[in-house]
Formats: sequence, C-alpha cells, structure tokens
Amino acid sequence: MQEKSTDEMMVVDEVNLYDYWKVLVQRKRLFLCIFLIPLVLVIIISLILPRYYRGESEISNLIIPASNIVNLVGNVDDAKKVKIFAGNSGAIKSVLVSLPKKSPDKVSIVIDAKTEDIATQAFKDIFNYISNLPEVKAEVARIHEETDLKLKKIIEETDLKLKTLIEAKKANLIFLKDMSDMIKKRKLTIVNFNPADLVRKDGDLSLEIMNLQKAKSDAMKKRQLLFVDVNSSALIKRNADLPVEIMNLLNVKVTAGILSPPAITKQPANAQIKQIIIMALIISLMAVMFVVFFINYIERMNARKNA
Repeated sequence: MQEKSTDEMMVVDEVNLYDYWKVLVQRKRLFLCIFLIPLVLVIIISLILPRYYRGESEISNLIIPASNIVNLVGNVDDAKKVKIFAGNSGAIKSVLVSLPKKSPDKVSIVIDAKTEDIATQAFKDIFNYISNLPEVKAEVARIHEETDLKLKKIIEETDLKLKTLIEAKKANLIFLKDMSDMIKKRKLTIVNFNPADLVRKDGDLSLEIMNLQKAKSDAMKKRQLLFVDVNSSALIKRNADLPVEIMNLLNVKVTAGILSPPAITKQPANAQIKQIIIMALIISLMAVMFVVFFINYIERMNARKNA
C-alpha cells in the first residue's frame, strides 16, 4: 500500500511542458513585472547613453619602428586627449593606438567620437601629434640632412657634366665653323667632311645639356623645400609660379608616415548596447522563471503539509 502511494506521488509530481505553461499563465502578472520592467529600464538607459561614431585607420611607411610609436603614444587618457585634441577632447570617448596583428610594421588607430566630423578631425590631430613627437622629428631632421647631402652631391656632379658638355658643344661649334670656312675657301672638299654630322652632334649635346639643367633645377628646388615651413601661406604665394609637383610638395608636411583615409561608421553605433540588451533579456528571463517556479514550488509544499 505504501509503495502504491509513493508511485502515485511520483506521477503527480511529474511535470510536463503544459504544466510549466499553466504555471506561467497563472503567474502572468508576476512574470510580466519581473521580466518586462527590468528589460525596459535597461533598454531605455542603453538608448539614452551617448552613442559614438567609430573610425579606424592605419599609418604606413613609418620613418621609425611602429612599436616605438605605439610605446611613445601610450595610453590616451583624459589629460592626453586635451593635449592632442584640444577643444574636441570632450567629444572623444576613446582612442586606441596599437600594432595590427597582420601588419606589425604599421600603426593602427581606432577612435570613438560623438560625430563623424569630430572623428575625421581627430585622426588628423593624433597624426599631427605623432609627427611632432621628438623622436619622430629627430628622425625627420636626420633624413632631411641625409637627403640634402645627396642632392648637393647630385648638383655638384651635374655641374661637372654640364661644364664638360658645354665645352664640348663650344668645341664642336668652333670646329664646325672652321670646317665651313675651309670649305668656302675650297681648302677642304665636302667629300672629306659632312657638316650635317657636326650639326647633329650639336643638337644632341644641346638636348643633353637641357636635360641636365632641368635635373639640376629640380634638385635645387627640392633642397630649398627640405626645411621649408609648409604652413606659411606667404611662402606658397611667393612660389605660385612653381610647377604643380613642386607646389604639391609645399603643401605636404613631412610626417611620421602615411595616414590612410579613415573608415568611419555611417551611423552612430555602440556594439555594447546590443550586448547589454541581449544579456538583460537572458537574465530577466532566467530570473522570472526561477521566481515563478520557486513560488509555485513553495505553495505546493505548503499545500501538501496542510493536506
């Protein structure tokens, strides 16, 4: 008899999915309160929190090792933000300067800012900050000095070549004149001498001299631009007659490397918002299930005791 009652109790205690559903329906108010209220609060708070534009870019062709730049910049805290971004520092949430896993010879920059314009400007600001680091400026100065010496050597070598060619051209013209005079005086037959050969040689020498003069002029202009203040609008105005490629050099500041165009999200986005809402949904659901079934279990136990 005792065994039968035990079996019956086990059958009664056995709960299927429909039993769970009935419990939830009976406790629907409690279910909705515990499940929806926290979830709605989390969603509202998450949506109220400021959302940021995320931008990513890289600096390549670095003049000093990428790891050195990352170490020199370090952690961009609030104090450093003010130093780098000035008036926009309050609108920038975070800045991460690191080494890409796939390209350790480059520097990766990730910036979260309140607007797309601020994010775009922030990349220019931090790139300018990196370019003005003492270690970077020292390397730029070294490269300038080395380049200046090379250009100076090229100019000197070009001068020597020009001097030789000009002398050869003069000698060729004198020889051409002398031979022409001798032909006119019939002291030299045209069969033994062809003036066209000397004329052609003179043209070749003239072309080579012109090319060397252009090369020398370009080298001298590059030397002048090595230490030029590219931010001086007056200087650019004074050199407005320079070729386009030289004008482009005037407007480009020698920097730590080449900053690629930043890729910035088109809409404000914060990946954590979705994660927070999903986590709140899961936790609220687990919490309400626990509370509802725990209360139901307590009530059943009390009912058995009173039976």
